[in-house]
Amino acid sequence: MNNETLIQDYIANRLSTNERAEVEHLLETDSEFKAKFESHKDMAVAFKISEAESLKRRFQELENTLPKEKSTFKTVKYAAFAIASVLVIGLCYNIFNTTTGNDLFEDYFEISPNTYQPVTRSNNSDKDNTAFIAYENGNYELAENKFETLLKTSENPNIRYYYASSLLNQSKYDLALEQFQILNKIDFDYTDESLWYTALIYIRTEDYDNAKAQLKRLNSKNSVFKTKERKVLLEKL
Repeated sequence: MNNETLIQDYIANRLSTNERAEVEHLLETDSEFKAKFESHKDMAVAFKISEAESLKRRFQELENTLPKEKSTFKTVKYAAFAIASVLVIGLCYNIFNTTTGNDLFEDYFEISPNTYQPVTRSNNSDKDNTAFIAYENGNYELAENKFETLLKTSENPNIRYYYASSLLNQSKYDLALEQFQILNKIDFDYTDESLWYTALIYIRTEDYDNAKAQLKRLNSKNSVFKTKERKVLLEKL
């Protein structure tokens, strides 16, 4: 898909999640693409306003054909202006309101810190701790492999949580979601966090029904984890 089509389809909300992410990446990294995007957006706004003004004129012409003594005169007049105004506002809103599920994900996502087994000098030689060392160092690929190995001999849900987090931190969303879904069937130390990140992954893919279900589940538990953020997200979804 060429840039022209990509921009037009983005403005018209016809792109997939991956394609929208491609556009947003280009907007951040390609100044020429961004300038072209802004130009297209300005033209789209002007076109939509022109369409609404044209419709408004058509209503005015219709109004002028009605006998002045008719009781419906004022009703048609006010309806015409109201409809035209709503169209202008609505069409402009759709163009500028390009917040996506991915945008919300980026706004609310934070890497889960290691609070289960903090790394200290005294335990650096522990076999289990090598995974957490890698995690704390931001080497999530190595952490993923280490946690996966640990899970082969120990079904520790806390280890699985950090395995899922390692996947999530590498943008392996589908694999991370599979792990969080396993965890969400049980109660463990990081149940609240697991539900939260599950909701964020669903938001990223714009599966808002499932996202709301996870957030409401947290509410039903009277969880204090991300209380304000949950409230804002539920209002937005």
